[in-house]
Amino acid sequence: MKKYYGLWVVLVILGVTMVGWTKGSQSNNRTQTPTFFLHGYGSSYRAELFFVRKAKQAGVTDSVVRANVLPTGKVLLQHSATWRRNSRNPIVEVDFVDNRDRNYHQDADWLADALHRLQRKYHFHKYNVVAHSMGNLDLMYYLLGDKRLSGLKLKHQVDIAGPFDGSNIDGYSFLNNRLQKNGLPTRLSFFYHYFLTHRDRYSFDQTRVMNIYGNLNNGSNSDGRVSTVSARSLKYLLQHRAKSYQQIKISGASAQHSRLHHNLKVSRLINQFLWKAS
Repeated sequence: MKKYYGLWVVLVILGVTMVGWTKGSQSNNRTQTPTFFLHGYGSSYRAELFFVRKAKQAGVTDSVVRANVLPTGKVLLQHSATWRRNSRNPIVEVDFVDNRDRNYHQDADWLADALHRLQRKYHFHKYNVVAHSMGNLDLMYYLLGDKRLSGLKLKHQVDIAGPFDGSNIDGYSFLNNRLQKNGLPTRLSFFYHYFLTHRDRYSFDQTRVMNIYGNLNNGSNSDGRVSTVSARSLKYLLQHRAKSYQQIKISGASAQHSRLHHNLKVSRLINQFLWKAS
């Protein structure tokens, strides 16, 4: 319990629920390791601005770069001059211009293009990712796919409102779905089938995962778009494969799907998890 003491204090103050396991203690992460923010379906970098602003206010970063990813895979950088040799915890706002593409293999390729473009320019070897909604599927398809960049280590993975076993936007609301005792959903989406088939590729024993999901507490067992079962189904995929796994529930009206990326509790959890800041 000592490993989690500091985080438990934060969670008690915030009024959220967490379950998790770990393979070791977390070190201070105030380094030049960049953090990539991924938005959801039909969204843009604007959905990432709240978290980025709160990180800046907490004093954990002095560099924010925007990576606009075109449908051709070309990556256009904005504010790249702010990332300097002595920059602290640089942040990259990834903006997919085609933000309604549900070909997740294609989305994963675009993410690979963004990572490759930034890695060539700034020569980092470790990175973090914060993903909201469909951004989580983009990330998982990238991590389990063939275009994953060798030599890049994912240190922290923050999943927010992840539709890992579907959402009502994909026609997989699965309102009567449930998790079996081992954590596997009783009903599976086509992309969850893909994750199961390829999950052996997720062998990141250096990666710490924090999975945040919402429950409106209105009887839907969802955040209005993603069911709690779908969001929590990530644990079955990653258990014993990541260095640590935490699962945190946000409850009430502020846990609504789109409001989660403007949620002060969530921003504090991210700052604490990535940079040990409030």
